[in-house]
Amino acid sequence: MKKNQSEDNGPHHQSVAGAFEFKSAKKSISVEFTDQKLSAHAGSAVFWAWLHGARWKAKLEEHLPHRASESNNHLTAVDKALAFTHGLLCDARKLTHVAYFRRDPMVPELLGIRRVASQSSLSRFFAGFTSAGSNLRCFRPLWRWCVERLPSRREGYTLDLDSTRLLHTDGHQEGVQIGYTRQGLKPCLHPLLAVLAEARLVVQLWLRSGNAACSNNVVAFFLDLWDQRPRHVRLRAVRADRRVDEPEDPQRLMVPLSRRPGRQPPRQGGPGPAPGHSGRRGGRVLYG
Repeated sequence: MKKNQSEDNGPHHQSVAGAFEFKSAKKSISVEFTDQKLSAHAGSAVFWAWLHGARWKAKLEEHLPHRASESNNHLTAVDKALAFTHGLLCDARKLTHVAYFRRDPMVPELLGIRRVASQSSLSRFFAGFTSAGSNLRCFRPLWRWCVERLPSRREGYTLDLDSTRLLHTDGHQEGVQIGYTRQGLKPCLHPLLAVLAEARLVVQLWLRSGNAACSNNVVAFFLDLWDQRPRHVRLRAVRADRRVDEPEDPQRLMVPLSRRPGRQPPRQGGPGPAPGHSGRRGGRVLYG
């Protein structure tokens, strides 16, 4: 005969803490314990919820160049890419830092992956990008997918061209050369950036060696962005400081654009702040 067991109202086991209450500053505070999984990085859940809703994972999986592994315990390439992205979001500076998230049980659930990859797995993942051509075939569609989500502005966008210096203390990375920085001559990279001012978005970035001049490849950099941008992202002005445009002939930015059918070429302006809109189809190239 089955006996009905009464509810256990006895004390908790010594290894299990029960709930308790106390008063502080005339307020009652209750402290309880739970077996649910907690994470110090749960704040990224909002970002990943938005990314999953935008079907970014399927888009990324479509364009990654890696072949599927035949191992029974393998991680897919998209799992490794998402884990690396989460590391960047949480201020990881090295692949080893990304591997630290293997200890967090919430991360695979947030990212929708099997588990976080180790440092060696991430190294092999990046070794799969073997050439500039395969890199472009992967990242160009992803870049365009992102830029196409920008809203169209009737007055157009303002594009800022600028360069910066990335210091590398060890100096062993590809392209790291001695270049001038605010701290003197240091091993560095000298990337070129294009930023949409109204959206506060970096829409183009080219890495250059640390000893490259500020204006090196700026014309090819701009024309590549001009040709690849979605047609609804119109540019009303392009701004650059003297470091970027001084060694280059400014007309080189405008003459190739004048050969594109159906588009009015930009006009060169003088130093100073950006003026008003100069036309629906055209823009103004500004320096200073």
